[in-house]
Amino acid sequence: MAAVIGVRGGVGASTIATSLAWQLGEKAHRSTALLDLDIHFGTGALALDLEPGRGLTDAIENPSRIDGLFIERAMVRANERLSVLSAEAPIHQPLMTDGTAFFQLQEEMRNAFESTVLDLPRHMLIQYPHMVHDAHVAVVVSELTLAATRDTIRILAWLKSNAPQTKVIVVANGVPSGGALEINRKDFEQSIERPVDIVVPHDGKLAAQAAKLGKPMAEVATGKMAAPFSALSSMVLSHATEEGAPSGKARSPAARSRWSIT
Repeated sequence: MAAVIGVRGGVGASTIATSLAWQLGEKAHRSTALLDLDIHFGTGALALDLEPGRGLTDAIENPSRIDGLFIERAMVRANERLSVLSAEAPIHQPLMTDGTAFFQLQEEMRNAFESTVLDLPRHMLIQYPHMVHDAHVAVVVSELTLAATRDTIRILAWLKSNAPQTKVIVVANGVPSGGALEINRKDFEQSIERPVDIVVPHDGKLAAQAAKLGKPMAEVATGKMAAPFSALSSMVLSHATEEGAPSGKARSPAARSRWSIT
């Protein structure tokens, strides 16, 4: 399981999560689930030109219904290898949960899919810290600003204390070319006391094209812009492989549950 966490709103974590899920399905040829846990404002389905359906809302309201058959019916298929579970709950309708539904969804997705990408809003780290405990990889998405630097430090410290077994990948997203930086990469890395693993350059035209086509950026990107997405999926897979069976070999359901990317 790969948990994708944006350190601040608007850094592009959902864009990264959707592209990662697409890469794992289309390029790594793995059955993949994308679970978007921004219940009211998630964009996982929207980015793939899909209707979100009521599956996630039903799961939160009735966690006892969650089983393999529920997952099969609730997931919205984006293509042969990628399925999505997300919601657009009415903003006047708060959804109260103790987190049981999220835990059960993770368990069932591990059994049903070879890879799971969790688009995890940062406030859920506070409310439901167990969400990251079973993740092999945490993809921390940031930007080169002072506020994002501060919050990257805080989230990295939280992960170290609460999920020390989880491999961390730091992504600097939307990095502009030239000198228009609030903080440069060297100072950012010194501040967070670790290197940036992946840099995704800013490309407004590519983002607009992807949005118009209803496709993830990784699918639309070519050349240099495609490289960061490929590198990210390779890193995620390499960390997952360290946890279990080598990539490409057949796995039993039990083995799959031990090393699925969640």
